[in-house]
Amino acid sequence: MFPITSGATQGYLAELDHNQKQIQELQAEVSSGLRVRQPSDDPSAVPEILRIQTELGRAQQIQANLGRVQAELGSADAALQSAAQAVESAISLGSQGASGAPTAGQRFALAQQVAALQETLVSIARTSVGGRYIFSGDQDGQPPYALDSTQPNGVVELVTASATRRILDLNGTEIPVARTAQEIFDARDSGGSPAAENVFAAIQSLLTALQNDDRAGVTSAIGRLHAADDHLNQQLSFYGTAETRVAAAVDLAEKFQTQRQTDLGQIRDADIPEAAIKLNQEQVQLQAALSVESNLLQIKNLFNYIG
Repeated sequence: MFPITSGATQGYLAELDHNQKQIQELQAEVSSGLRVRQPSDDPSAVPEILRIQTELGRAQQIQANLGRVQAELGSADAALQSAAQAVESAISLGSQGASGAPTAGQRFALAQQVAALQETLVSIARTSVGGRYIFSGDQDGQPPYALDSTQPNGVVELVTASATRRILDLNGTEIPVARTAQEIFDARDSGGSPAAENVFAAIQSLLTALQNDDRAGVTSAIGRLHAADDHLNQQLSFYGTAETRVAAAVDLAEKFQTQRQTDLGQIRDADIPEAAIKLNQEQVQLQAALSVESNLLQIKNLFNYIG
């Protein structure tokens, strides 16, 4: 004969099984910190969890992109500040050369210092970050300029690409983040001739005038260098504005992620203190149930012994 399980015993076993499953679930919640670990834990919460996770992934990617651009903008800003300082140093040297005191030899010595500043300016135009020439526009795999004393401006242009690069903030707003070396150092008029603010042309004109002991030419070059300095400061303003906008975009992305992480936690995460209390309660109930079972078995064994 097979043993007959009474309804009370079946209910007891079912309750015991439920109790053990609850303990397993609560232990998993406490150890993982998650209330919803798989879709079956709360099917109604899954669509919102997936939506928030998608939004967080997008925000994290945007923030990473903004971070890279932030580094480039910082480098561009520092580079242009150095360029402005170089032009101002050239103005100072020009002022010395324009006075009546220096001899031809002294003006030639000044020319050597200006040549070094010209080399510095070309080097700045070739600034690279992470393997990208940040002033080469959309052809950032190549440097934009090189020194070339045979050219009227003392340099040769190596790439002729515009700068169309934009970065998106979390709202989808485009932020312009780049200008080309042509725009910054080699400004041209509508006819393609060097504009008054052309940095390379201004420094070359001072170098040539000093080498030729041309005092009037030095004076003229100083005027062009002042225009070039003003132009560089305008470019610095562009990069300063871009830095401000990108910093604000980074802050927005960080705040968005913090808020959405909070939203995700409210839906997905376990209430650890509450889960720990429930776990303790279930464990107490389990111990009580097992104690009852043990007592029943002892009584059963006693009756068998008497019988």
